[in-house]
Amino acid sequence: MSGTLSCTATNCVNNMSGICSAITINVLGSNAHSSEATKCETFAEKGLKNSLTNVLNMNVIGEFKQVFNSEDIEMSPSIRCDAKNCIHNQKNLCAADNIMVNGADGLSTEKTQCETFKEE
Repeated sequence: MSGTLSCTATNCVNNMSGICSAITINVLGSNAHSSEATKCETFAEKGLKNSLTNVLNMNVIGEFKQVFNSEDIEMSPSIRCDAKNCIHNQKNLCAADNIMVNGADGLSTEKTQCETFKEE
């Protein structure tokens, strides 16, 4: 992915002011025909246990760079995607320039979705 990933899942341990701090995220929805049928498998509810469990997927270098850079987004995770019906899916990787994961009310993976999904 060459762009940025924005996320409204403020209750996710990887959400840093609307930017995803994960190194890699996984979008599920192999049979999806709309964004509503996708979900962010990487979502983990904020809390000490999930913070410790997900520490190996934290983009520490990107987070450090982001602190000192207000103009560019330094945190751009790799996005694995199994939504085979999406035009942005290229060999199970997302090729969209900018991605939006919606999950404002999310307390679990089930309440998140890839708003960038566009059916072929």
